[in-house]
Amino acid sequence: MQKRAVAALLCLVLLFTAICTAAPQLASAATKAELEDRIDEIDKEIASNRSKLKELKDKQEKQQEYLNTLQAQINANQEKADALNEQIQEIDDEIAVLNKKIKKLRNEMQKIQDEIDKLNKKIAKTREEIDASKGELSTKLRNSYVYGNDTNLKILMGSSSLASFLTHLEMMKRMSENDKKAIDHFKKIVQRLKDQRAELKEKKLALKEKKDAVAKTRSEKVERKNELKVKKAEFDKTIASLEKNYRTINNYIAKLDQDSAVYKNYITKLQNERAAADREIDEIIRKAAEEAARKKAEEEARLRAQQQQQGGNTATTQPSTTTSSGGGSWGYPVGGSSYVSSGYGNRSASISGWSFHGGIDITGGDIYGKPVYASRGGTVIAASYGNTGYGNYVIIDHGDGYASLYGHCSSLSVSTGQTVSKGQQIASVGSTGNSTGPHLHFEIRKDGVKVNPANYL
Repeated sequence: MQKRAVAALLCLVLLFTAICTAAPQLASAATKAELEDRIDEIDKEIASNRSKLKELKDKQEKQQEYLNTLQAQINANQEKADALNEQIQEIDDEIAVLNKKIKKLRNEMQKIQDEIDKLNKKIAKTREEIDASKGELSTKLRNSYVYGNDTNLKILMGSSSLASFLTHLEMMKRMSENDKKAIDHFKKIVQRLKDQRAELKEKKLALKEKKDAVAKTRSEKVERKNELKVKKAEFDKTIASLEKNYRTINNYIAKLDQDSAVYKNYITKLQNERAAADREIDEIIRKAAEEAARKKAEEEARLRAQQQQQGGNTATTQPSTTTSSGGGSWGYPVGGSSYVSSGYGNRSASISGWSFHGGIDITGGDIYGKPVYASRGGTVIAASYGNTGYGNYVIIDHGDGYASLYGHCSSLSVSTGQTVSKGQQIASVGSTGNSTGPHLHFEIRKDGVKVNPANYL
């Protein structure tokens, strides 16, 4: 009877202990699930923002390439415009020289014209003198005609002597010759003046032809200058358009820089949140280990008390080992042919430089759907379905400070709280969550800290 009472009391104690220990586990599981969900959300946001950031970076690189092309075009057009400016300046200098030549020729022509005008005046005056001389001669001739030779005869007959007669005759002869010489002299003067005027006119004509040639050259230079100015205006317009596009693209790149900075800062924030959530998961794993140790200690104390109540029974009952490490060795978590595609540690990230990879990625040509095995025995403390971050994943607490994580699974074969043994299938390989292809992401954590799985497998 006493043994039955002790047995009943023992059953009640065990039931009460199970109820007391189950409550913290449920609370812990709920907290862990919330954290896991938050990690999934963070991973989803990080993946989304990394994708946006990569898109921005690609756009920025393309726009920068376009910007460099625009700058090269601007430089080339500016060089062309500068060359045209130099040509225009050279033509301006040539036109200035031609203008001076034209001005000089015009001055020379004006001087010649002045000389011609003076000659014309001299010719006119000489003609007047000739006309006057001709008038006097005409009067004499008319008198000779009207009065005949009577007058001359009277003059001669009135001479007092032969000498006087000869003198008068000589004088009359000389007067006739002088009149003729005077007229001839005036005619020579007029002819000389006409010759000088003709020479000056020829000289003026030559200067005019020279001036016209220079003016024609100047007109050609002006026409060429206008053509160059039109071309330069076109290049100036092109440069203005290119510079406008340059400013637009430059502003766009600046905006992309701002957006990239925003996304980078946001990714950093999300990564910090992810790290914080990881630490909380590590803390849950650590507490789960402590709880397992506490339960083990309580079980040992209970057994010792039971032994004492039974009066020193020498039989020894071993404590439960449902959360043991399964012998301490680690097994390969994937079946079939496979290889490690990405190891533990820093690796290149396409968006934000180097990133830390907290586990190893195991993949293969036909790995999708292959079994995922528990690397060691223990208790499943998380079996979560999700489309971001780790995707569908399992976390096993091995009861000695170690925990293992299996991510991106296509399906799960266990549930939270379930005890598993080493080599037992817990999931199937997939590509859920933040994954670029079928593979298993495998992590080992020691007291909440990620360690290199290669050192254990």
